[in-house]
Amino acid sequence: MRESTLQRINYAMILAIFVTLAVHLATHAFLGVSGYEDSLTYDSVVGRYRAFSTVLTLGVLLIAACFHGLYGLRNILLETRWGARRHRLVSTATRLLGVAMVGWGLRTIVLTTWGV
Repeated sequence: MRESTLQRINYAMILAIFVTLAVHLATHAFLGVSGYEDSLTYDSVVGRYRAFSTVLTLGVLLIAACFHGLYGLRNILLETRWGARRHRLVSTATRLLGVAMVGWGLRTIVLTTWGV
C-alpha cells in the first residue's frame, strides 16, 4: 500500500480516536452514571458492555488506537533507511502485532459482552 494512502488512513484513525475517546470518557463522567466512582463498579462496567453502542465505541477505539500507534512505531523504525528487506520486515512485524493486539482486544470485548 502506498505511503500516502496509509497517511490518509492514519488521519481518519486520529479523528476516530478523538470521537470515540470523547464518547468513552463521557460515559464515565456523566452519561448514564451518577459519578465517576459509580462508573467503575463491576455491575456498571458489565452493564455498559452489554450495550451495543459501547461495544461499537470500544471496538472502533481499539482498532483506531492500534493502527495509529503501530503506524507511528513503524515510521520511527523505518527512519533509518536500511533497504527494502528491512522495510518489509518492519512492515510485516507491525502488521502481525496489530492483528494480535486487535484480535486480543476484540476477544476481550466479545467475552465481556456475552458473559462467557
